[in-house]
Amino acid sequence: MKSFLRSPLWIILLAVMMGCGPGNNRTNGNSASITPVEKGKIIPKVTCQKYYTISYALYLPKNYTAALKFPVIIAFDPHGSGILPLEKYKDLADKYGYILMGSNNSKNGLDMNTSGVIIDALFSETSGRYSIDSTRIYVMGFSGGARIACMIGLYQGGVAGVIGCGAGFLSTNQPVRFKPDYISIAGNADFNMNELINLDKQLDEAKFTHASILFNGKHDWPPVEIMENAFIWTEFCSMRKGLIPKNDSMIFNFIHMQEKIIVKDKETGDAVAEHNHLVNLIRFVDGLYSIEDFKNTLVTIENSSSYKKQQNQLQQLIGKEMKEQQTLNDNFFSKDIDWWKKKITNYELRITKGKDSSDVRMCKRLKSYLSLLSYMSYNRVLSSNDTVAAKHAMEIYEIVDPENAASTKADKGK
Repeated sequence: MKSFLRSPLWIILLAVMMGCGPGNNRTNGNSASITPVEKGKIIPKVTCQKYYTISYALYLPKNYTAALKFPVIIAFDPHGSGILPLEKYKDLADKYGYILMGSNNSKNGLDMNTSGVIIDALFSETSGRYSIDSTRIYVMGFSGGARIACMIGLYQGGVAGVIGCGAGFLSTNQPVRFKPDYISIAGNADFNMNELINLDKQLDEAKFTHASILFNGKHDWPPVEIMENAFIWTEFCSMRKGLIPKNDSMIFNFIHMQEKIIVKDKETGDAVAEHNHLVNLIRFVDGLYSIEDFKNTLVTIENSSSYKKQQNQLQQLIGKEMKEQQTLNDNFFSKDIDWWKKKITNYELRITKGKDSSDVRMCKRLKSYLSLLSYMSYNRVLSSNDTVAAKHAMEIYEIVDPENAASTKADKGK
């Protein structure tokens, strides 16, 4: 596990989550106004009882009743938009009977102390205020929010599972304290895709209960039909643990749908996709359905020349992409704007005119990576009042991602 756990920063966060916080913002647990919450309707802002400056968006499923206990998913958006994941996934919450909470305060760039207080406040809300099954508390996040969710699951405890979208674990040299069920989701044009592919292998070695979903998309919250896999995953994991009754109909339907996908992979000759979908099928239903036939098929695929060839090509592509990312990092401030214009134009031409779909997706990921690198570099040098470097970073940002660059400039101008 050391390969993705490399810095001690989260010791601070752990200390915060175990009780530290800003006393002047803390209530006595009774002063926060608790108003009746309408089920089947998103409430954009609910103030935490423990810290009145912290809030979250809330969605109680249509079948919610205080007479029963419901699982809850606490969501973390990298921009602090608590309502966004609720708007996207409320229909899934209704279908599977989940309470959704979305943090309005947690976002990229916060210090460890602030993040810890937010997490402490949110988890305090899961005890007593709503009818929540304490054995089925899940955390979910996208991008930087996924890293927050993962660290909660690995170090805080009391979390049954983690849904990580578009990013994996933060680095820390601290040993993992807990092994919650984990599922990662990423688009094949997501610049963090390779990170999650590598993490999947590491979790296998670490004996985590885990799954990994790749979909045709970019660095963003997954579409509903993809996110449904995560809801099914949490349901199946709960069935395995005996927390909820086994649902044979749900299991059979999932197997049937996955087998149809695998048949299409075989028809198109995509042996790597066929392999990955079969691996996920085994991970999902292991302990709930006989997997011997699936495992035998998996061995056959792994021994095939087509799979070996495609897997080798994939590893070469990953290596090439990681090397190119390093080139972008190393040259960010040393190369002039003309060099960057040529570099970005090259990516765009390969995206629009390229015939190799793998290279097209790689170039999309590299453009997204450069956009993030520009954004982070701009903010970093601007905060240190290096206006020359900030101007350089913004010029690159405007070339690679003009829409977000304009938004960033507007925000900084306020």
